[in-house]
Amino acid sequence: MPAFRYKAKGGPDKVVSGIVESSNLDNAVVQIIRQGLAPIDVTLVEAAEAGKEQDASLQRTLKSSWIGPRRAGPQQILLLTRQISDLVGASVPLLRALQIVLHQLRSSPLRDMVDDMYHFVQNGGSFSGALARHPDLFSPFYVNMARTGEVGGHLDKVLERLASHLEKDYEIRSKVRSSLTYPLLILAVGVLTVVVLLVFVIPRLSIMFDDFDEALPLPTLVLMRVSGFFARHWWWLFSVIVLGGIYGNRWVNSAKGRLWFDDWKLRLPFLGEFIKVVEIGRFARTLGALLENGVPITSALNAVYPVVGNTVLSEAIRGISHEVGDGSTLRAAFQKSAFFPEMAVSMVSVGEEAGRLEESLFKMADTLERQSEQTVRLMISLLGPVVLIAIVVLVGFAVIAMLLPILRMNVLIS
Repeated sequence: MPAFRYKAKGGPDKVVSGIVESSNLDNAVVQIIRQGLAPIDVTLVEAAEAGKEQDASLQRTLKSSWIGPRRAGPQQILLLTRQISDLVGASVPLLRALQIVLHQLRSSPLRDMVDDMYHFVQNGGSFSGALARHPDLFSPFYVNMARTGEVGGHLDKVLERLASHLEKDYEIRSKVRSSLTYPLLILAVGVLTVVVLLVFVIPRLSIMFDDFDEALPLPTLVLMRVSGFFARHWWWLFSVIVLGGIYGNRWVNSAKGRLWFDDWKLRLPFLGEFIKVVEIGRFARTLGALLENGVPITSALNAVYPVVGNTVLSEAIRGISHEVGDGSTLRAAFQKSAFFPEMAVSMVSVGEEAGRLEESLFKMADTLERQSEQTVRLMISLLGPVVLIAIVVLVGFAVIAMLLPILRMNVLIS
């Protein structure tokens, strides 16, 4: 019977090796798992070519999900997670899965990252430890989920949940971006039209009014003054806008500027409530996923708050984490915060009393996500007509302002 040499983890920091006899690789992996070990690498002792053939077969099945971006982003991390999840779920050892995925990559950033992970795990490191070496790509939530999967011996299920979580998050973002394409296109065309009218068209048309004996109508005077200012100083205005955008972006990305900007967004009448709903929904789903995988609530809260995009809400969740760590219930901590609605407090209270907090968090996330999707659809459905009406009003005002003197001249002549 063929013999297989294996390397497996017997604990968070313990790596063991040995040889098992089995009819095929899958049965060998099953035998290793039954021993309470997590396989890292399993190879055929007598025929190394068999491993190569398996690699080639698995590589062919993965070509449909080939990853080849120029720069690592959310979509590439999602595809990477899905690939590793499918391989580990098919009883392929983790180290072999990383090796197979590495062969599919042609993007330098992702390839270097996966290569670093592969060698880290090959040298006895944990998968979660390999992920933690790249905090710019893998959030604390991602790393903690992977760590619980390793400790609990169900990394394949955790990776599947991670992939599903990332897919849902990416799907929501994609819907928003695609829905905003049409309104933003209308806005860009409208702004370009107004700029061309003010800078190039109206100054040339206003020449005909230089010898006009009568006083020009007020709309015409206002339009000519504004157009003249833009025509003379457009380069200065353009420079101010560009430099203001650059320095404003730098300031917003600073710690103090980001905190001020996020607080200002939350104070806006309509947008602030929308941001709260979106961020709290994401927080609830992420926290529920961590609790479902056995992460203690204090560790889960510490892993979740960096994932929240708004720094003000992130600091509020950090405060909740400290209160829960001091012995407070999650419901009591929610009640002290001004950001969580009464519905969230009630659902968390029911979940704590029933001992099913993660289920209540998932239901809360579903409710808030449906509410945010309805709000997004409403905003997008209104944004297009509002932008179009604004452009029509501006262009219409310019046309009427230029026609008024001509109409008055015709009246005087008649």
